[in-house]
Amino acid sequence: MTLLESILASLLIAVTAVVCLDATRGAAALQRTSAAWTEAVARAEAELATVSSGGVASSATRVARRPWRDGLDILEVEVPMAGDARFRLTRVVERAP
Repeated sequence: MTLLESILASLLIAVTAVVCLDATRGAAALQRTSAAWTEAVARAEAELATVSSGGVASSATRVARRPWRDGLDILEVEVPMAGDARFRLTRVVERAP
């Protein structure tokens, strides 16, 4: 094996390693983002269940309820996420008597 071949082989291995490390970094960032969204959805669903059953939402949650059709309301629950983002969950629920 010549010196040129060994340099090219080393360069190829180094580039492959960098690509693998970058892919791992991207996967980790995607996992963190996915975990944040999963947590926001779970909190919104819990708040929706609380408000639907007549309870009071937490202070950080915004709730809007407006009439839609006969006996039905549109209920919107908005929960805060990291980085000034908000997740909004909208459901059609039966109107409380």
